[in-house]
Amino acid sequence: MRMLALGLDNGRLVVVDEATGEEKWAVQAHSQQSLVHVAVPPNGRFVASMGFDDYDWKIWDAWSGKLHRVVATHDGVDFPQTHSSFIGNGLRAVAFSPCGQRLATRDSDGAVVLWDVRTGVEEQRMQGEDGDAWGIAFTADGARVASGTGDMGVDVFDAMTGTLLRLIVERDILTCVSFSPTAISMLATAATGGPIHVWDIDSGDMIREIEGCSVAMYSPDGRTIASSAGEYDVQLMDAESGEMGFRMVGHTDAVLTASWCPYDGTKLASGGDDGTCKVWDSLTGELLRSIDIGGSVSGGSIESVVWGRDWVRDAMAFAMGHHPRLGAESQVLELEEGVVRMILDRV
Repeated sequence: MRMLALGLDNGRLVVVDEATGEEKWAVQAHSQQSLVHVAVPPNGRFVASMGFDDYDWKIWDAWSGKLHRVVATHDGVDFPQTHSSFIGNGLRAVAFSPCGQRLATRDSDGAVVLWDVRTGVEEQRMQGEDGDAWGIAFTADGARVASGTGDMGVDVFDAMTGTLLRLIVERDILTCVSFSPTAISMLATAATGGPIHVWDIDSGDMIREIEGCSVAMYSPDGRTIASSAGEYDVQLMDAESGEMGFRMVGHTDAVLTASWCPYDGTKLASGGDDGTCKVWDSLTGELLRSIDIGGSVSGGSIESVVWGRDWVRDAMAFAMGHHPRLGAESQVLELEEGVVRMILDRV
């Protein structure tokens, strides 16, 4: 079962079943004035949320919607377990590393902090340019992290040493950054005014300019970039040639966010000011379903969308083997590495 985590402009975090549009859970994650950004690790166990107004980020259990108990401030000072949030000084971006064990956050003072997700301990602090950031991303190997700056640029850091490797200067304030999953030195950037730029971060050269604005997201195979077109539509472009592919029409207001299904790349989710999350077939351009969040109790524009999965049910699909004392009809399941969480009788 695949799920979509949606961050709204009213501080709410909503998780829905992608196949049906059914709301699984929803919380008032941040203040009602907050634009919420979300991130999900590869294993789908958690959802990280970040508020643009109340300046905190939080970790939620993806299955239950309960607030995770690991806590710390952006300065690395622990709070009691009852204060279950990570508080910063103007956080504007959040992303999980490819392994899911680290979380990157960016402060409006330019500090990019890498956290150990399991403990909340600060692992690395990197100083970039001051200003609001609207995007942050890891390379596919987790070795580098890029963050948009408030002064029309991108900071690229070594995620191991914290060294600032490169400052890329843009022509407009960025809204999205995305690394190619296959060519790890390739970085796509998007701004409200467009167009999309593709950079080689090793050399610092801009190697390609592609039509599009606001959104730039590489597909899982690195061959396609999804963006917004004419503000209200979603378009797919060839990442190498920039040639236009499908133009997917259906939103009635500005498209603010898009996310590829990471498992096979055959679907794309988009969200926008019209309060709808739309799921598209990325092979045909067909609209598969429209999930109206704006018309629900949660309401609001969709500022961020990320694919996740029902990690409990997915884990149940993989048996670790028969339990010797319970017989051949029982199977032991491992939901965390090295930790047996349950034994199921499958008579």
